Amino acid sequence: MKNKYLTIYLIITFGLCWGLASASMIFNDFFTKLFGETSFTNPIVMIALYSPSIAGLFVYWLMGGFEAIKNLFSKFIPRKKDLIWFPIIIGLFLLYVGSIHYGSIAVGFEVPEMTLTFKQMVIEVVKNLFEEAGILGGVLGWIGFLMPYLQKKYNSNIKAGVITGLIFGIYVLPGYVITSFELAAIFPLYVIQLMLFLIFISYMFNATNGNLLFYVLLFWLISSGARLELYYFNAQVQLLQIAFFTISVVIMHFLTKKRNIEQKLQVLPEYVGIGA
Repeated sequence: MKNKYLTIYLIITFGLCWGLASASMIFNDFFTKLFGETSFTNPIVMIALYSPSIAGLFVYWLMGGFEAIKNLFSKFIPRKKDLIWFPIIIGLFLLYVGSIHYGSIAVGFEVPEMTLTFKQMVIEVVKNLFEEAGILGGVLGWIGFLMPYLQKKYNSNIKAGVITGLIFGIYVLPGYVITSFELAAIFPLYVIQLMLFLIFISYMFNATNGNLLFYVLLFWLISSGARLELYYFNAQVQLLQIAFFTISVVIMHFLTKKRNIEQKLQVLPEYVGIGA
């Protein structure tokens, strides 16, 4: 697998995100007049958030044209034998939010007062699908391209998960720094979370023939907890989340070693059925 594809992917991803972030800060008045106030509906913000998927699509076009892109999108369709992952993901989500919410209460961490109506909860969850960095904006890049690329390079899902999480973390760094010092201070914990989460994802990814829909569903659900006022996003809660993901990774590793879960490394270019 040629390194040039990785280079192109990273240049586009970071160039769009960091470049637009820098330009909007330096020329704030100009960008505000042209595109309006900074929000998730601002075209500049949307391009920055979706830059990993934009880069992934472009690299696949270079690798194999529209055939490669078509094969990539086919990875959103689960095989019949993989449908069992839907209830597993729902169960994992409930276990996750329950563990973090009641775990916070058990150890004395402050939890928010739940004021949202059911309708407001649904709206928040739907908004999160489009606004959370890494879901739709990242699935075609971080998971669709970088994960199988790194699994090919290192012949290891664990190394691929760690490196993907690290690069993903560096990508979102400007958002943390710009937002507030408090968020910048908990950034290292967020990177650790990403690494552990993406190691877990790598096991599920390989068990489902590289399915992308399951990643979207799981990331979408577990990233919605704070928006649903089930817990705060702070350093204390992050330690609980890291503990949860660590246990989850250990269990997944054990199950794959015991061959209870299928594990076939998904690698490029075979992942999308092309030569490169």
